[in-house]
Amino acid sequence: MQDQSPTARYSARILNPDATEPVHLELTLNLHSYPHPDREPVKILVIGSKQSVSSIVVSLHQHGFAEIFEWTDFLSAPNADRPFQFQPHEVMKALVKYMPRE
Repeated sequence: MQDQSPTARYSARILNPDATEPVHLELTLNLHSYPHPDREPVKILVIGSKQSVSSIVVSLHQHGFAEIFEWTDFLSAPNADRPFQFQPHEVMKALVKYMPRE
């Protein structure tokens, strides 16, 4: 039996003012990356303006790299006194991607 990727479920009720009943939506997504003993965690940061960071996350999702919900919420970028230089308005998102060990 082949090892199958785990899935994530997302469920939502959509309220439509024109309809008499709410619409129920349920999605099942295959996770592209998941912890497993034969996988190594790799941490990925995307740093920039909210618009640019979101654009990269969506682009990586469209290429099958990771689901959007696998990324963290927006985080404040480190202060300028740390090794990287950041602007006050910059934010970041992080993802842990599990890659096969060699």
